[in-house]
Amino acid sequence: MNHTQSWCWHAPGEPEQLTLADLPLSPLGPDEVLVANRVIAFNPVDWKLIEYGHSNWQDGQVPGVDGMGTIVALGANVSHLRLGARVAYHTDLRHHGSFARHTRVPARALLPVPDALSDEAAATLPCPGLTAWQALAKLPRLHGEALLITGAGSSVGRFAVQLALQQGARVFANASPRHHQWLKQIGVQGVADYRDPAWLATLQAANGNEPFEGIIDLVSSQQAESLLPALGYYGHMVTVLGRIPHNPLPAFTHCHSLHEIALGAQHAFGSDKQWSRLVAAGVAMMEQIASGELTLPPLVVGDFESLPTLLERFKREGQGEKFLVRVA
Repeated sequence: MNHTQSWCWHAPGEPEQLTLADLPLSPLGPDEVLVANRVIAFNPVDWKLIEYGHSNWQDGQVPGVDGMGTIVALGANVSHLRLGARVAYHTDLRHHGSFARHTRVPARALLPVPDALSDEAAATLPCPGLTAWQALAKLPRLHGEALLITGAGSSVGRFAVQLALQQGARVFANASPRHHQWLKQIGVQGVADYRDPAWLATLQAANGNEPFEGIIDLVSSQQAESLLPALGYYGHMVTVLGRIPHNPLPAFTHCHSLHEIALGAQHAFGSDKQWSRLVAAGVAMMEQIASGELTLPPLVVGDFESLPTLLERFKREGQGEKFLVRVA
């Protein structure tokens, strides 16, 4: 196999400007595998990178951070995986991504898919599920703690809320009204509409006007900074979209810990030990999806040939649904 069909990016713009091309497959590195994709999953970062570009991207870049498929080739050093195994993955943005029939992936970043889990369900996990796990791992205690999660209706928020509840956190969340019934049903103690100017006061009242022990902000670093006064002494602020550059509160007062999450950075800076932990967490979450302990949003599935059109639709309408492309 020397070539594969790939959707290629050429310059900052819209998803429908992607073009389909046959690209050569370069030889695998010793620690890589070649995955024949079966399902590709969309995430907001996909259309954002297509719109704004990336410092490492050149004309002909293949976008896409999430996919799943079967292993069709192994690098010389890869002994813990087998040909034909089903795997899910999150790609390194410095290299070609998942918007192709085949993708090269570092072996250490692959998530073995449980037999009981469908291809589509497996593809939904990597970016949002692993990001949510990383965010919660920043919090030293969850059981009995008051945790505020903003953007709880997003894919990351959905995983974060469920994982936090599993660990005994008292969760309070903002989201669009379409998600409120589900959030209440699974045990979220306070829910507010993010468009309501008084949403924070509503959730503080639901927490007895006590400060939150932790906040996971899935909206922006600016919003996260504005929420710091709602965080209690020794509290933890976790930001997923951007970072708070400087703590605006005086030193030796609230003693807040500020955390940033960047799943993609693990490809460049993560150790094998850290990857092993992340992969184990991902596999455990997939097993929970298979057993029904974790639930997924409604799925919208298209075909590979219409990928740009579906991605454009996801950009416009992707609120509360997970968009996927079936490759094979």
